[in-house]
Amino acid sequence: MTDGKEAGVRETGEESGGSYTIQALDTAISLLMLIADQPDLGLSDLSRRLKAGKARVYRQLKTLEERGLVVCAEPNRTYRLGPSALMLGAKASRQIDLVAIARPFLARLGEQVHETTQLRVPDGEETVCVASWEPARELRVQAFIGRRRPLYAGSSKVILAHLPEPERSKILARKRTRITDNTIVDLDQLKAALERITRLGFGVSHGEINADLVSVTAPIFKLGGIIAGAINIAAPAGRMKAEQLELAIRLVKSAAADLTSAIGGSSPESSVSSQQ
Repeated sequence: MTDGKEAGVRETGEESGGSYTIQALDTAISLLMLIADQPDLGLSDLSRRLKAGKARVYRQLKTLEERGLVVCAEPNRTYRLGPSALMLGAKASRQIDLVAIARPFLARLGEQVHETTQLRVPDGEETVCVASWEPARELRVQAFIGRRRPLYAGSSKVILAHLPEPERSKILARKRTRITDNTIVDLDQLKAALERITRLGFGVSHGEINADLVSVTAPIFKLGGIIAGAINIAAPAGRMKAEQLELAIRLVKSAAADLTSAIGGSSPESSVSSQQ
């Protein structure tokens, strides 16, 4: 426990610097976030990565452990999140409104390309449009909130590509119905398309849902690299020429990455590398 004199010195020093940050609390939060991103590290590794003394980090670990926010695994004495952290995460997930957070990102992206933008989320073996933005131009793609699409077709493939393998295999085993001549129903072709999406970080659909439309889509992730949904730009095929397509790809990937960060998520690549 910090005595009054030490606390008084710390508060005076921080306020004189124009900040109200409590250094010990800030370090403890950094420690908790480090354990969330890189589980199964020991005291030495945690201290080194935080650039903090072992004694100080140990005291904070014990406090977090007592509150159930972290647990220490024997025999190597490494740390990972505890049940209280999982409870906080579950409550945070319920409180974060993805649609509300996404709307300004959809609007900014739409204004940049002057085309319709949508947010789609997975629901069973389909995706649902839960938010959209449309430009003020006569010829535009209309986005309907609540409209469902199969996971194997169009922009929804980006979500399918990032589902856990058991779910993806279950969906791929289902019979697929051709929506347009461009809908991919052949299993090998669909698997190749999904692999390309995960490798490139985006997907392009040329007339898979509507023969006259092109969509460019990038995934959004929750914490731990779990797919949360996808942002897409939808435009008439005649307006999505090579130069516009290249711009759309760059912008939609950037918007999806920014939205992932805004909801506290991380890409699968970041989650895997943090655990190595």
